Amino acid sequence: MKLAVVSGAPEARAADLLAYAVSPAPKGDANKAQTNKGAKPPAKKSSSKGGWVPEGLQVVDAALGGLLAETIAAEGFAGSPGQTLSLHTHGKLAATRLLLVGVGDLESLGPDGIRRYAGTATKVAERHKAARLTLVIPEGEPVRLEVAVQAAAEGAQLARYRFSKYLTKDSTTSTVTSVELAIKGRAKLDQALARAAAVSDGVALARDLVNEPPATLTPVEFAKRAEAAGKASGFKVSITDEQGLAREKMGLMLAVAKAAMPYTPPRLVRLEYSPRGKAKKHICLVGKGLTFDSGGLDIKPADGMLDMKVDMSGAAAVLGAMVAIARIKPDVKVTGYLGCVENGIGGNAYHPGDILTSRKGLTVEINNTDAEGRLVLADCIDYAITKDKPDLLIDLATLTGACMIALGPTTAGVFTEDDALAADIRTIGARQGEDFWRLPLNDDLKGQLKSPIADTKNTGTRMGGAITAALFLKMFVDGRVPWAHIDLAGPATSDKDTDYGTRGGTGFAVRTLVGLIDPR
Repeated sequence: MKLAVVSGAPEARAADLLAYAVSPAPKGDANKAQTNKGAKPPAKKSSSKGGWVPEGLQVVDAALGGLLAETIAAEGFAGSPGQTLSLHTHGKLAATRLLLVGVGDLESLGPDGIRRYAGTATKVAERHKAARLTLVIPEGEPVRLEVAVQAAAEGAQLARYRFSKYLTKDSTTSTVTSVELAIKGRAKLDQALARAAAVSDGVALARDLVNEPPATLTPVEFAKRAEAAGKASGFKVSITDEQGLAREKMGLMLAVAKAAMPYTPPRLVRLEYSPRGKAKKHICLVGKGLTFDSGGLDIKPADGMLDMKVDMSGAAAVLGAMVAIARIKPDVKVTGYLGCVENGIGGNAYHPGDILTSRKGLTVEINNTDAEGRLVLADCIDYAITKDKPDLLIDLATLTGACMIALGPTTAGVFTEDDALAADIRTIGARQGEDFWRLPLNDDLKGQLKSPIADTKNTGTRMGGAITAALFLKMFVDGRVPWAHIDLAGPATSDKDTDYGTRGGTGFAVRTLVGLIDPR
């Protein structure tokens, strides 16, 4: 898709669809709604005899002979958040169609509000089979122009996403091939567009990986795709196979992989981005990459197993973020780890009651083979800490259904003892349209993990299951590095289309990780 920033009168732009973000109609004075904060009322007034027209659109209404005001009144359009109004211009404007998108108060519109506006406009354009879309960018506080342009560009690109490679009929691609981002004056915004493209490509890659079927995206295939992404984006990739894992004494990860070997052997994938100059700090990202989770011998019910191809969403987020980071080139060293394994069923599967030895040396009594993700993460976390000695480590995983029960399908849980880090993740996530909520690392629940025959059990009771999973991982971090655990079991996928999202994999956490590492 072609993206460009343009200036001048947007109503003069030739397009298939011209979109404006508008505030709700003000009570008591219908003509004070603004399409841009601080926009001056045009000298030319609408030719309509009455009715509300959002500020800044009177020129458009006049050109349409009052049709905009009449249509607003007839359709009951009030500019409410999410509400849209589309009408044909009948050749009276350079654009074929005009679209108004309600976004709430423009004076408090944040980056994700702009992203949603752009996504909504793109999807409306697709419904009208439009190829050329012009988006009028809301300008003014509280969002800097370059941030607004980046958010709009991301919204348009993400809304076009399709996963249709396996459709033999009715395979759809977006009709939108060109998007103009219209601003008032002139500004050099190439960097904002480049950053938007990098982030959007990273999110799209993560979505693709989550959407792939498990017979295709095996651990070996996941590693190959990481290699290809590294080559294309400019970061180093190294892969450790099952023999290498054995040499590293990664007994937990190998135990989970046993039933799937030799058909789908495990892979530990290391991704490394280094800045040209001296790095300000070193951050490690560790992603759970269960390409399929049957539950093992503690087998899942059929309904619980149906979507378990998505159990690698944490690793997908790490790889997607690395793609964006390598292209944006922050002055921070970032190393990613993907723990790619299949939790299968077979005669050589690990058992409930087994005692396994981790890379760290801690012994683990297995009381549930379906709590395998934390085993894989534990070995990967220890590997990352001892090999890289990072300044910060963040792990991401679709780890527990308990977190989804607690927080719902659109919010990820954050566990950390670092108050500032928790606040940063939540604040940056909100700007990116990704919701995080901090949950406690409640030491009162550590007793649930106590084993009479090993250093720890791998699960506690059902009560506080997300917390005890985080407490298990905390033992392997062991205070050696600042750390956060993100449980994204809910928001990793969506069961419906949204403004710039689609049903299936969401690419959740990619944008937040990029914003956390390079908060420009």
